[in-house]
Parts: sequence; structure tokens; C-alpha cells
Amino acid sequence: MNSPVANPAVVKVARQARGLSQAQLADQADVSQAAVSKLEAGIMQPTAELIEKLAGVLSFPVTLFYETDPIFGVPVSVSYRKRASVGARAIDRLEAEINLRLMHLRRLLSSIEHVPELPFPELDVDSFGGSGTRVAQLVRQHWGVPSGPLIDLTSLVERAGCIVLPCEFESLGVDGLTLRPPGLPVCIFLNSSMPGDRQRFTLAHELGHAIMHRLPSAEMEQQADDFAAEMLMPARDMIDAFASGISLARLAALKPIWRVSMAALLYRAKALGCISTPQSQALWRQMSALGYRRQEPPETAVPAERATVFADILRAYREELGYSLSELAQLLHMHADELRGKYGLIDKPPAVHLRLVK
Repeated sequence: MNSPVANPAVVKVARQARGLSQAQLADQADVSQAAVSKLEAGIMQPTAELIEKLAGVLSFPVTLFYETDPIFGVPVSVSYRKRASVGARAIDRLEAEINLRLMHLRRLLSSIEHVPELPFPELDVDSFGGSGTRVAQLVRQHWGVPSGPLIDLTSLVERAGCIVLPCEFESLGVDGLTLRPPGLPVCIFLNSSMPGDRQRFTLAHELGHAIMHRLPSAEMEQQADDFAAEMLMPARDMIDAFASGISLARLAALKPIWRVSMAALLYRAKALGCISTPQSQALWRQMSALGYRRQEPPETAVPAERATVFADILRAYREELGYSLSELAQLLHMHADELRGKYGLIDKPPAVHLRLVK
């Protein structure tokens, strides 16, 4: 009987998840850096003893390193909103985090049927003159979204089959990213530390990428922003909302209604021609003087929306399939304590929209 073969790509993911370089891992595992480098490059097949040693240092079950899951890279300038300070080590940790989450999702969906309530549209933005605004209008119509504020964007996106995955991305300087892994639903990863208004705009932006874009282009980020603005602040409604004039007090009053930031509202007013350039500049100066460019008034804070589908899946495993925490940890190739910390704080949703696979 053939011995199991370690997956070099998974070894690299495990190392990146712990924020270690090859040299640091080699030092902690008391092996040569050459051995780690050759292992990750697929040049050398490690012994079972070496894998056990690496697993101990990286604090993952040995079984993880023999899984054959495909590993996905994150296109740095394509599918996620990032801040300028994001460095190579942070990108490594980001890729590791999303690959581990995708591995978990793939295993969990093996016994749970994820059935969307709404069809997910795929609309090439180039077929609509490159207009993210027009695509957003069609999506709202397609999903039967009434005029006015879109109250719970996360619920709508999940009803269309997307998996929204809040993650601790704050330390990595990333707001969100979108992936379409083969064999899995569209996955949208969001920084769980973001304020509610930023979360909603980021989610709408990433949804725009998922619907409109298959290949990168120079215009795609602006198109996704235009899509997000129209999804959350439809032009027809906002022109009426801005008709009575625009001031900081007015922006603060509109924020809890439309659930977007004062800054987003001001950008929207200027884009729709509801305010002149001098008026816009004057309001930006006022916002800067009051510190609103860094943090808007706490009393206007928008509550963060809750993603529920992944929580539903975990609950189905625990309550319907009868998995204990240790059994779930075995399934997901993670130690129980880490699993508890990563997923244990997800609130229980009010209803489960899933079916067990027969």
C-alpha cells in the first residue's frame, strides 16, 4: 500500500498562516531552510517524521498536510479593496487565511446542500457600455429590490447563493476580496472590523466584481464603485433625497436611512450633479476640520450586518448531523481550540435555509 504524499502547497499555506518565513520555520523545526524550500517547491518528498515536526511547530493536525485541495493565489490588484500599506508578508497571510477557509467550506458543503433562493446574474459590464451603474440597476430589478434604501444587503447577497465570510483582516490592511473557486459558490471575504457603512459599500463593491468581471481591466475598480453606489444609493431616489439641499446636518440625517457613510453620500451628491464643486469642497473642508474624514459622529454609526449562511452550515453539522467539536475539528483539519476561536463566536441565525444531501 502506497504511503500518503504530503501536499507542498498546503505546507506553504500552513506556514504563511502562522506568519513565518521559510527561515523562521526551519529554525523552529530544527531543520535546514533548504529542506523547507525544496519541500514547498515539490522537489523533495518529506518523511512522515518531518511532517510531524512541521505540524507541531505550525500547530496544525498532521492530516492537513496530506490534503489535495487546490490552492488559490489572490490577484493583488484585481479582486480586493486594499490599503496602500499592504506588504508581501500580509498578502501571504491573507492567501493562507482564505485558502484555509475555502478548504473548510469545501468539506462542510460535502454533506450540506446550499440552495440559493435567487438566481445569481452574470453580466459582462462591457455589454452595457462599461457602466457599472446600469448593471446595478438591472440587478436590483432582477432581484426584485424595491426603490429606496436596500436595508440588508448581506441577506440579499446570501439569498443569491454567495457565501459571505467575515474575517479578521484589519491587521492585514484589507477590506474585502472576491473569489469564484471551481466547485464552490461565489465567496466574498470581508474585514469583520469595519464599521457597518464601510462593510456594506465594500460588500456591494465585491458583488459588482463577482457579477461583472471575469478578467482584470484598468476600469474595473471604478466600475465596481459605480455599481456599489447605484445598488446602495439609486440615482433616482438620491436626486429626490438631495433636493432639499445638502449640509453636514443633512448628510448625517440621511446616513442611517441609506446606511452608507456621510462621505459616500457627499461623493454621490457630487457625482449626480446635486451639488457644485465649490459647495462640495466646502463640505469636505468642514468634515476635515471636525475630524469626520477619520471617524464620522458615533451617533450616526450604522450597525454591521450579519452573515448567516456559514453559521447555518456549522449549526447544521452540530445539531442535525450530530458532530461534536472534536469531530468537526477532525473534518476541518484544525485543532479544536483554534476552531472554537475562529468560528465559535458566530451568532446563531433565526432560520436554516439548507438541506442535507441524501
